[in-house]
Amino acid sequence: MWPPLKPRLKRAVAVPSSTFSNLSEPARTFHVALLARAVTIFRVEEVAIYQESGHPCAELKRILDALEVPQYLRKYLVPRSREYRYLGLVPPLRSPSHLLRGEESEYREGYVVSRRGTKALVDVGLGNPVEAEVPTDAGRRVTLRREGAGWRYVSPEEVKVYWGYRTKCYSSLREALEHYRSRGFLLVGTSRKAAPVSLVLEEIKREATAKNGVAVFFGTWNKGLQEISEEEGFELESFLDFIVNTAPIQGVKTIRTEEAVYISLAILNLNLE
Repeated sequence: MWPPLKPRLKRAVAVPSSTFSNLSEPARTFHVALLARAVTIFRVEEVAIYQESGHPCAELKRILDALEVPQYLRKYLVPRSREYRYLGLVPPLRSPSHLLRGEESEYREGYVVSRRGTKALVDVGLGNPVEAEVPTDAGRRVTLRREGAGWRYVSPEEVKVYWGYRTKCYSSLREALEHYRSRGFLLVGTSRKAAPVSLVLEEIKREATAKNGVAVFFGTWNKGLQEISEEEGFELESFLDFIVNTAPIQGVKTIRTEEAVYISLAILNLNLE
């Protein structure tokens, strides 16, 4: 089915800010792009980045945010900076919001070029800007829906199809856990030391039905969630509903975070729809 609908349960992924700290460019941007594609493939709507080992969260957030911007809007929304110099070399997301110029779609992302009163000219990647009533000032990103020969502003909640991810930074693993617990999400942690996920899949499916969403937490390639929580001084088990191993009997010594995201979301995607 294309375009795909939003998942029934909102999906979130939480990764450490240090995830790609051992990489230099252009490898860093390439691996961040793999993470961006992983969360997009499996219709994740929220990417939480929690600060770990003193690495600034904003660095990873900026690249993920830039990758999420449709290519025809990057000239407005992605600054000309060395930090983004390799964006054009990585595989594009090609999610429902990443349309080609002239490609037909019920919805399109746009940039408010100018505004006079309630009317605005919005660049939605169709050559000439379209006119629409929008509640924002010029210089902002908006979503429009085609209605007949015209266009109407819609909020993110009104878009029925999967429309990409948004990122947010947290000061610690604990803060991210507390945030998603307060919103009524099922919290799932991944660990190579845990029991195989197959042993609790049915229980995860059953408990997820009563939740507002599912948030999956990951450590780094060299430091697991348990170690990170110990460094922060709290018991991981007191927050998580499940701790699972999604790659038992792994054939490599270490699994990178973006690889763990692919593996874990592929399994959950089949069981949470």
